[in-house]
Amino acid sequence: MKNLAIATFALAASLTSAASHANNLSNAYIYAVESSQGGREYLPSGAYSTSRDHGGAVVRITTDEIGYGNNAQARLLGFTLREIRTMPLCYVQGHAGPCNGRGTIIGYRRTWDASGRDGGNFEYMVIPNGVGGVRRVSLQVR
Repeated sequence: MKNLAIATFALAASLTSAASHANNLSNAYIYAVESSQGGREYLPSGAYSTSRDHGGAVVRITTDEIGYGNNAQARLLGFTLREIRTMPLCYVQGHAGPCNGRGTIIGYRRTWDASGRDGGNFEYMVIPNGVGGVRRVSLQVR
């Protein structure tokens, strides 16, 4: 009975620790920019600018957040963008990727509509649910 109580306590402690860790917003970054003019461009970590010229009738910017945040906002040239898609991310083969119906959610991929805009300074911010400051990232969309 004593061993069962110890095992139960250890399991509860590890689940509490994992849950509190998962709530912390650990990273936010810009995943890709897609437009009628420039196609789909995946961005390396820390990119400060797109390498292609983007614009045209359809412009979409995709961001990733690892951990849990709220009140995500995006702007292009100071104009507030509308979020058009949210997809949960899971840990898949060593990377954050779409959950595809299984796995533990570790964050979210958000797509923002910037259609009709020809580029400029893109800013994304999200407030963490747990501890830590607001995460902000920016990118010069050419």
